[in-house]
Amino acid sequence: MSMQRFRENLIQKIPIRKLRKYLAFKYGWFPGNYVQPDVKISSIKKLKVGGNVYISGGGTKLCCEGGLEIGKNTGIGEGCFFITTNHNYKSKTHVPYDNGGIMQKTIVGENCWIGARSMICPGVKIDDGAIVAMGSVVTKSVPKCAIVGGNPAKIIGWRNIEEYEENAKANRTIHRDKPIVFTVKDEFKKYLESC
Repeated sequence: MSMQRFRENLIQKIPIRKLRKYLAFKYGWFPGNYVQPDVKISSIKKLKVGGNVYISGGGTKLCCEGGLEIGKNTGIGEGCFFITTNHNYKSKTHVPYDNGGIMQKTIVGENCWIGARSMICPGVKIDDGAIVAMGSVVTKSVPKCAIVGGNPAKIIGWRNIEEYEENAKANRTIHRDKPIVFTVKDEFKKYLESC
């Protein structure tokens, strides 16, 4: 048994959830990724995370019972909610749903950007290079390089696929250890100057 597997088995036996989660993050269930400590994860063993993934805290919850995969170089904003299970509302014997649950795997591809406060529903596949606008509710799968937004999320634009392919092939990805430099874009000032 490898040392990594030994640590995972040992950590799973710790009865205190917060301590178990702290040790899991500290000893590398997510090596090469940046997962903030206040991210809530259920069924952590069913979560697969690629490299250079950033998952922001601030209320982010990953419900992984049905399986959740997140591809490399993906960024997830704060307050996002990933769901991989649903109630069986089609029950012929109970309302509003019965005691059975339905598990559906959710997949997020490589180089995706999931905006803050987005909700990703069970069974959804977000393909490589897609962008989910903040506050969106994704109920259907998202094609490659699509930009979706709204409730329910609809396609509102597209990334330039040729540029995306070129940058992905050359592995031009964000360096999470370097600070982001923001530029000020003052459209109102331009409007006033044009009057």
